[in-house]
Amino acid sequence: MTTLWPTLTVRDVEASLAFYHGALGFRRDLLERDEGGIPTLGSVEVGETVIMFETPGPGAELEPNHAAGSGVTLTLCLPSSADIDGLYARLQREGAAICAPIGDRPWGNRDFGIRDPDGYQLIVAQPIPGAHAHDA
Repeated sequence: MTTLWPTLTVRDVEASLAFYHGALGFRRDLLERDEGGIPTLGSVEVGETVIMFETPGPGAELEPNHAAGSGVTLTLCLPSSADIDGLYARLQREGAAICAPIGDRPWGNRDFGIRDPDGYQLIVAQPIPGAHAHDA
């Protein structure tokens, strides 16, 4: 089986871990610190997917809008048995940065979009039972 592990460059590894674990329920996996005790690498798991978070190396800095302009979008595909509307409502209550409201899409998914602490977009999608994608 082939697996893809995306690595996101972030400002604060612990903040990313807290968001993906606390808000989304991903399993916390790895947290490594440098000699000064500062977190530099971390990861979470959901199913067979691992998302890595790393800070820039020594002497490197992030561009001010690196994430917003990066073009990276992660899509989390929920099983049809999951409560996507409940998750959306909870994330709204908790103040998550919603960037696309929940709705049924013509391609057969119900989904919404949020931004993580670094501005990366995460689409949470679920197939609509009995829906078929329409040809564009």
